[in-house]
Amino acid sequence: MKPIRILLISTLLVGSALAAVAAPASKSVYSASARRTDDDFKSLKAGDRIALVCKECESVTVQTVESAEAAMKLCKEGETVVCGSCNKVAKVVRRGPRSKTSTSTATEVRYVNEKGEDCMFIVKLES
Repeated sequence: MKPIRILLISTLLVGSALAAVAAPASKSVYSASARRTDDDFKSLKAGDRIALVCKECESVTVQTVESAEAAMKLCKEGETVVCGSCNKVAKVVRRGPRSKTSTSTATEVRYVNEKGEDCMFIVKLES
């Protein structure tokens, strides 16, 4: 009787594990990419909502873009962005293509702390 019980329990465990793996992904999962290029920031319009994600304090601050000029200020070399939660200041830096053989001429926008480490990024939220 004991071997049958063990076989039944193990079958139930394996079956429930397979059902969990085969389940469809939740629709509540939101994926968005960080704004990294000039074109990403040029596409922002007044009224768009963005999320400033601070890696230092692990917070998200939601803001509304006031104008196209304000959006472009977020990617201007040397500007600063302040986290709404921890008030830490990040500096905007631009990094070019990784190598001379790269076909891309776009530079990436990064937000770094005083140590030069990436500490923030910006994501456009869907309406």
